[in-house]
Amino acid sequence: MLRSIPFVLAFLLAGKCFSQIPPTLSDSARVSLMTVAPGEFLYSTFGHSALRIFDPANRIDRCYNYGTFDFDQPNFILKFCRGKLLYFLDIESGRNFEYGNLRDRRTMQEQVLNLDRVQRQRLFELLEENAKEENRYYKYDFFYDNCATRIRDIVKETFYYDLSFDSSGLKPGVTMRQLLRPYLLDKPWTQFGIDLVLGHAADKKARPEDYMFLPDHMHDLFAKAKINNTTPLVRAERTIPRRPFEKPAFHPGLWERPLLMMCLVALIGLLCMANPRTERIFDTLFWFVLGVAGLIIAFLWFATDHSATKTNLNILWALPTHLLFFWRRTRTELMDNYFTGAAILAALMLIFWKFVPQELPDAGIPIAALVVVKGLWRRYWKKEKPEMV
Repeated sequence: MLRSIPFVLAFLLAGKCFSQIPPTLSDSARVSLMTVAPGEFLYSTFGHSALRIFDPANRIDRCYNYGTFDFDQPNFILKFCRGKLLYFLDIESGRNFEYGNLRDRRTMQEQVLNLDRVQRQRLFELLEENAKEENRYYKYDFFYDNCATRIRDIVKETFYYDLSFDSSGLKPGVTMRQLLRPYLLDKPWTQFGIDLVLGHAADKKARPEDYMFLPDHMHDLFAKAKINNTTPLVRAERTIPRRPFEKPAFHPGLWERPLLMMCLVALIGLLCMANPRTERIFDTLFWFVLGVAGLIIAFLWFATDHSATKTNLNILWALPTHLLFFWRRTRTELMDNYFTGAAILAALMLIFWKFVPQELPDAGIPIAALVVVKGLWRRYWKKEKPEMV
């Protein structure tokens, strides 16, 4: 009896190993690219992609979603800000995937891929291998490693990279930053914030492959892609629901125009200069907020793994060092020299605003101009004499 135990254990372990092998898909199986329209929440602003395996003979209907993260991860906020948050491949039923998006009023486009039996099986096995606990996690990169690019790469691997994309319809010379703009038309403050924190890397000219970090562009490029330069990659397409959800028209009010609001802030700053008390209150708030903005830019540049926020020239007009001086009321020679230097730096940025190798936010222009006026005003026109340190 005891001698039979090792054989029983070996049989059970072998059964467990065999059970992890993906089943063979039937001839009726199909593989689809699911492209989901943008949603109302910030994380869903740019849409979503997933791969769907449907095989009625084997009772399989699975959606493979690479854009999942866990809010319960330890130090979630810090990891997210530092670019160290682990995203993972999640599997859910196709029915649940559809229901969740329909509930959020997000239209889906399903493109059935033109795969033969061998290719379907290969893609299915690659997805199942990716879904294993030791393989499913990855470090998210907004431009180059996200829920869409992972699908692009695994589909290319399925065809042994013998897949060609027609880029003739793409506008040449478009940057990664500019590709985001159509999605932010109804979120002007979000666009201002994104332009503020994205660095020079976002102004790289997008290659055809780079377009596919956005689900909509991947959908369009898949629609015209060819296998071996002859066979269309997509053989059928349908929209879910048949009548797409309509997006309400956006009519920006006064508070939803960042450039206008920043001009108003600059005007208030100039008017406050007529009264020492109001000027002191305004200056305390102004330099503090600008310093916090500079601190965020510096943090995302130097203390995170986000490739898109490196080398951010906005820091030259929003200096984090303002936080060292905003609270001081007594003038000193050191402070006057500092604010004069900040004014000169901001003036140079204004002069070369359209020539620096990074696209800077237009709403930052009146704020940078106010830095120039305040810095030089403090040094050359303000009557109060400084105290030497």
